[in-house]
Amino acid sequence: MRCIPIISTLFILFFLTSGIFAKEARKIEIFVHQGIVDEVPENTFAALRRAAELGVDGIKVDVRRTKDLQLVLMHDETIDRTTSGKGRVDQLLYAEIQQYDAGLWRGVEFENERVPLLPDVLLFCKINNLKLILDIKQAFLEKQVLDLIESHDMSSQVYLWGILRNIHVEDSVPSMKELVFVSPAELSEGRIARIHAERKYAFSTILNTDNREAIKKYLESGPDVILVDYPYVVFDILGVKCRIPANQNPSGGFTGKTGNNFQQENINNPDFIRREIKTLVRTLKSGDFEKARTTALALIVLPQKYVVPHLINLLTNRNPLVKQNAVWALGFCGDKDSADYIHPLLAERNLEVRREAVLTLGRLGNILSVPVLLETFNAETNTDVRYDIVRTLGTLGDRRAAFTLRTILMQEKSWHLKGAAVGALHRIRDDKAISDLAHILVTDAGEEATWTRSKAAWVLASMGEKAVPHLIRALSDNEEVTRIRATWALVKVGLPALPSLRIVLRDPDTRTRERAAQALGWIENENAVTALTWALNDKEPSVVSAAAWALGRIGDPRALVSLKSLRNHRDDDIRKHIHEAIARITKT
Repeated sequence: MRCIPIISTLFILFFLTSGIFAKEARKIEIFVHQGIVDEVPENTFAALRRAAELGVDGIKVDVRRTKDLQLVLMHDETIDRTTSGKGRVDQLLYAEIQQYDAGLWRGVEFENERVPLLPDVLLFCKINNLKLILDIKQAFLEKQVLDLIESHDMSSQVYLWGILRNIHVEDSVPSMKELVFVSPAELSEGRIARIHAERKYAFSTILNTDNREAIKKYLESGPDVILVDYPYVVFDILGVKCRIPANQNPSGGFTGKTGNNFQQENINNPDFIRREIKTLVRTLKSGDFEKARTTALALIVLPQKYVVPHLINLLTNRNPLVKQNAVWALGFCGDKDSADYIHPLLAERNLEVRREAVLTLGRLGNILSVPVLLETFNAETNTDVRYDIVRTLGTLGDRRAAFTLRTILMQEKSWHLKGAAVGALHRIRDDKAISDLAHILVTDAGEEATWTRSKAAWVLASMGEKAVPHLIRALSDNEEVTRIRATWALVKVGLPALPSLRIVLRDPDTRTRERAAQALGWIENENAVTALTWALNDKEPSVVSAAAWALGRIGDPRALVSLKSLRNHRDDDIRKHIHEAIARITKT
């Protein structure tokens, strides 16, 4: 069920009843990151659709330019982390990038998501009334981006931010708005007034926290635009009901696959096909770097029975570039039996040939390649090839790889490689990996481990009830970010986590009890009411406040008697949460 997209009315009603922004009932625009609390693959149409469903004002996405000057959504310099392919964005044709899956790494429900073109994103946002913050990741793209914005009549829906602020005033249009970043600690009426005097807009972020009181404080400080990791918390503060998906999030994927551009009469003409293939193979064998991948793209749309034998012959060519492009094309038009011809390339001296061979085996989908890949992994020294082998093992989804993947989690030093192993175990769904994934979740290894630990949390969530005890233990971790990840993973598990969460409301650790109460509130099930009512007697004010909030969110009238008995509590914070909970329940 979609949340109400027009939040301004709700803001006004909220301000009138709660006193927030008493001086000025001005709407703050809520933006989400490209991934939305790890629910969806970042920088995809799945992320855009989820933002539209949530009813937020906008979304921040990342933009890069391809070799053929197409603007696409992509955060990293390479496509390695978030697609099934490899290579630098600025060295790849969009037609090639379009072949790769940009959603499967996040879950099978997102299979066939593709890397979006910026013009398509602008059109989607125009139709769905979503605003955009474009984080341009390369220099000298300002003019091209601006032209696209104007041609799609999206000037009023795109904020000038980052590199986009480099455009000359005369090149912009009056309806475009420029953001000025202000850290949450520096937000003040005076600072915002000075920004407004320059006809610009105050922009701030509330990242890596789901703390309601902290977020409410930042909202009260009055920025124009705010970027959040946890939009559900903002909506809860504003009294907007939103469905939190548990475990699954249908994609409705946009495939974006390159179609067959040849006319049907030519496809049915064997003589034409043979002449075409002969010309393309000649070009491919010439070793022309600029034409090589374009030629390979042309080959993959021709009938398989004519093309595959030629590609297999090219695998023995002495030129590494020819081998690389031949094996790449074979991955898209070959069959499972083609894998036998690819295996010898895993021992090639050329790095790019080895990497392409590994990824091609994943696309061919022959599980007989698993033992060969495992053997190759143990002998391989290059980190990039090892990374490709791990994600290919995940693509093939064979349980024979589980032991090696679990070993990687515990013994490898590279967090990049660990991250690939986490994703692969997600596909294999090996229950023995749960404790290893839980270990990754609670390992504080700095910024480089962030991506992997975040993945570990949602993989544990996808494993359901079996992972609940490990996630419960993580609620008492010393690191706040770990406790946040564990909380939301339990929320995604949903009802199967309910019995354990009710029990740990009596846990000796205060943080565990507080987080358990919060998780029960987000799960929002009436079967938690009795346990939460008992938690109102907790000795720790933070636990009582969390239980009161959770009862208010659930909205069950059975809690009213216990809540009303605490209306005059001596603790200000508890008293405030009690009154809010009573107000919520009586309005339900």
